[in-house]
Amino acid sequence: MMSFNETQAKCYGLKEAIVLHKITFYVLLNKKNGTNYHLGKYWTFQSREGWRQTFGIFSDMQIWRSLKSLENQGALESSSFNKRAYDKTRWYTLSDPLMREALSSPYWKKVHYKNAKSSFKNEITNNKTATPIQVKEKLGEEINQQPY
Repeated sequence: MMSFNETQAKCYGLKEAIVLHKITFYVLLNKKNGTNYHLGKYWTFQSREGWRQTFGIFSDMQIWRSLKSLENQGALESSSFNKRAYDKTRWYTLSDPLMREALSSPYWKKVHYKNAKSSFKNEITNNKTATPIQVKEKLGEEINQQPY
């Protein structure tokens, strides 16, 4: 599912708003997890194939043009923090005004709260104190089987 901010779509363009929405999600997730921190900012990166999978409805050129457009309009910054010189993967972060806007947004607080809550919920459901369930192996024959 593709999501975007309507105000950003009016300002930057529809494709750009969709790309920006996903990059905002990843940058804020990295901030929450304390990863990909360089030059005082949190960054996200993807390979060309990763971007293609993330934005399956867009061609490589549409993705690249959207990223360049967002950089040219001042919404994104890009750099390279790769350990190997031959690795040309670009890293992206939000401009300072967009980062402040995202950090103060109730929408993004809710999205990342849900993300944290769902992982906590998985820990609860993976506990080993579940009640045994009745499983019918063959017609009319019940077996008492432990869930784990």
